[in-house]
Amino acid sequence: MSHKPNFDNLRRTILRQGPPGPVPFFELAADPGMVEAVLGQEFPVDVHKFEDPRPEFSSDELPDVLKSLDMYVRFCRELGYDYVFMVTGFNLMRTFHAAADTAVAQNWPGGQRYWQDSVTGPIQNWADFEAYPWPKAAELSHLGLEYVSSVVSDGMKVAAFQYGGPFEFSYWLMGLQSFALALHDQPDLVGAICERVGELSLATATQAVAIDNVELLILSDDLGFYSGTLVSPAVIRQYVVPHYKKIVDAVHKSGKLVVFHSCGNMYKLMEELIDDVGIDAKHSFEDKILPVDEAYRRWGDRVAILGGVDMDMLCRGTEEQVRARTRQILETCAIKGTGYALGTGNTAANYIPKQNYLAMLDEGRRWNREHFGET
Repeated sequence: MSHKPNFDNLRRTILRQGPPGPVPFFELAADPGMVEAVLGQEFPVDVHKFEDPRPEFSSDELPDVLKSLDMYVRFCRELGYDYVFMVTGFNLMRTFHAAADTAVAQNWPGGQRYWQDSVTGPIQNWADFEAYPWPKAAELSHLGLEYVSSVVSDGMKVAAFQYGGPFEFSYWLMGLQSFALALHDQPDLVGAICERVGELSLATATQAVAIDNVELLILSDDLGFYSGTLVSPAVIRQYVVPHYKKIVDAVHKSGKLVVFHSCGNMYKLMEELIDDVGIDAKHSFEDKILPVDEAYRRWGDRVAILGGVDMDMLCRGTEEQVRARTRQILETCAIKGTGYALGTGNTAANYIPKQNYLAMLDEGRRWNREHFGET
């Protein structure tokens, strides 16, 4: 691509500053299957290992690990992003299920797809809490961030993707059903779990943004589903929002930016996320909940709005429909040339047809050529 990386343009966009400029691209992350499909190259190692709580690689594997990280750098650079998204080293052991992945571009060797157990988890009582192998903040390792930060192209920076935040990790450790029951039966245990997870989330954020070339933290914490938050907004305000505030304050103190990602209908909390917590941008939008162009009309003068090309439409629509919807979003959200970055409603997932994902980006380049004379 002819795009010259310019993270300063993305920073300007997120901070809603002028002068108007080209609309940057933004993604939370890209699935391994999508990266392989776009680059026409397979990862030399199972990158699923990066999601293990304490990933271990032998010395023989290390060269292939670094080649895998290089693939992410190349993917972001060639598709026109001004940064590389890379996971932090924060993860916690919890309970998963697995089944065959039916997507064309499979993510993991063997074609497995993993998902969180919604009923139970490793912590159900105080004995479990005390026995759980909580990592120490000093033991967190950010190998991916450190390596990618050392090899990014001129003009590019790194976005530290904190996969799971104070809310998600807390209920993951119990299972959402058990977490909901514990709010009534064991509120002190819920509070202790949220406090411990919040402390680790804060330590992760502080460590990540201290790494050279890491200029942005993506705090990912899914709060909602189709019609509301997974638990009452009052619960999230009590147990979770104070940790968000600490994380955002720490990142801002370092001079870096915070993008808050949350799926679902969490908009009863939007005002305090903007005014009290102080997020710089909101990511993840779904047409059947709140289309991104409507979100921009509501809050675009107070916080940056990112992504929002609906995942269902990207998966099942034609290339022409993808281009038309992308253009429609740009005509609402990008006309000022600031405060909006183009991307999917969630991630560059392996179940999105590659041609639709690339069509979305191509339409963004066309928009920028037409309005700003550059891509």
